[in-house]
Amino acid sequence: MNVLYLGDKSIGSLGIIRILETSYSQVTIILKNMEEMMKEEFCESYDIGIIDAKILSIVQTHNIKKISRLLNFPLLILAKNEQPWHQYLNQMENVRGVIDCESDVAFFLNAINVISHGGYCYSWNMSSVNNSMLFNEEYYSSAGLTSREMEILKMYLKGSTNKEISVKLSRSEKTISAHKSNILRKIGVKRLPELSFRNG
Repeated sequence: MNVLYLGDKSIGSLGIIRILETSYSQVTIILKNMEEMMKEEFCESYDIGIIDAKILSIVQTHNIKKISRLLNFPLLILAKNEQPWHQYLNQMENVRGVIDCESDVAFFLNAINVISHGGYCYSWNMSSVNNSMLFNEEYYSSAGLTSREMEILKMYLKGSTNKEISVKLSRSEKTISAHKSNILRKIGVKRLPELSFRNG
């Protein structure tokens, strides 16, 4: 796995790198700071980019968009809830996850695995985010949801219960429950109430 870590050269960054090196048998990690990234005209492709939100908070919006154009691979942002991580979802393409930088190692590694396999992972309730890019059929399709799973997810997010969905689709509640388990796994959340369905 090839990983770009965009952060400062600190003890925290070295800890992240060490976690990756001990958790993945074949991993190449490139650590770059913001100054190095701003000088680049082209960025080679990586399996995943991990970005420390601390360094994004000191960058002007037009520079964040420039960096976003360079990083044309899935991105995971490590942030604290009080940081303006919501705005990065609108400013940066390819953000597949934002997790608490103080998450435990298992959650961090799970986020990397989910994102590197095409899914999404967030530490916080995404219903507070007004970002139409995340809440549309293209988003669900890119996460690998089937048309049936998207249909079930939409019904659930509009307030339907398992029983109501099973009656409407002429399927058993057990089948609906199995679909929900698949949906959770594919979109990288623990519970469906962590999502909200919005149209723009």
